[in-house]
Amino acid sequence: MDVTQATGGRIYVAHTQLTPAVMLNVYLVKGDNYAVWIDSGTAQMFPQFMETMQNAGVANNALRFILHTHSHHDHIGSNGQLTDATGCLVAAHPMYAAWHADFEMQYQELARPFPDLMPDTPELRQEVLGILDHPHPIDLFIHEGVQFNLGGASLKAYELPGHMLAEFGWFEQSTKTLILGDAITGLDWPFFHGHLTVSGFRHTLTRISHLLTELDVQLLLFAHFPPMTSTEVHPLIDLARSYIDEIETTILEMLSEGPTSLEQLWRGTCTRMDRQIEFRSLHMVKAHLDDLVDRGLVRATGVEQYSLVDA
Repeated sequence: MDVTQATGGRIYVAHTQLTPAVMLNVYLVKGDNYAVWIDSGTAQMFPQFMETMQNAGVANNALRFILHTHSHHDHIGSNGQLTDATGCLVAAHPMYAAWHADFEMQYQELARPFPDLMPDTPELRQEVLGILDHPHPIDLFIHEGVQFNLGGASLKAYELPGHMLAEFGWFEQSTKTLILGDAITGLDWPFFHGHLTVSGFRHTLTRISHLLTELDVQLLLFAHFPPMTSTEVHPLIDLARSYIDEIETTILEMLSEGPTSLEQLWRGTCTRMDRQIEFRSLHMVKAHLDDLVDRGLVRATGVEQYSLVDA
């Protein structure tokens, strides 16, 4: 699908492959008065961003904002270069403000949530930090319902947590287009894309389903999936729900075999579901354990130790 043609010249896409299995799409929304990028991808995409703006007829000084879906490294990577080149402002949720200003903090909190389980290596540093340009603090803190009037186009923020504790989807009214970052995560990648709140992810899937009708969404644009119509996204939502259930079932099956540790549950979930053992899945398994503890199905028996409540 030609996104620009489908949106009447309002939305343009820049694209790269992060890995052979993982695409990354970043969207330029053009209004009559100014334009915005939704996220800023990786540092290496900056020349493509400038070329896309030129092709769209957007002068440097007409780029007003970078509106973020969330603050992961592959979504804020060109903030420094874009703000330097255009004078635009960075707008994002305040929860992860420190990650924009301090890349070392992002690295430690994102990639090493449990330092004893995730060594600090040059390879891991390169994976996280190698796609970031230079820090730029958030200029404008935004929350649910904030709206930007670009002239002929408008964008409204909807909170869609799950993948992160704070994440936005952006609805462009004139084209009835819902632009998502990682609100629906990669479901069949070689590694777990990860989510930090299970209940939040489930709620977000339900909310997206409701928004499709409520907003009369005609087109959905994703960071890591191809464009979809409203009809096409429903099976993806169902797959995401099944994916969450499969992860939970896998963890409970391991716990039914006896008390075990976070490390064993993390490694075991990856092995049983045929995924790479890496930092995103460690966050995710811990989120599922927290959810199971909150629901009274699992208890923490010590530091990073768990068992079933009825065991």
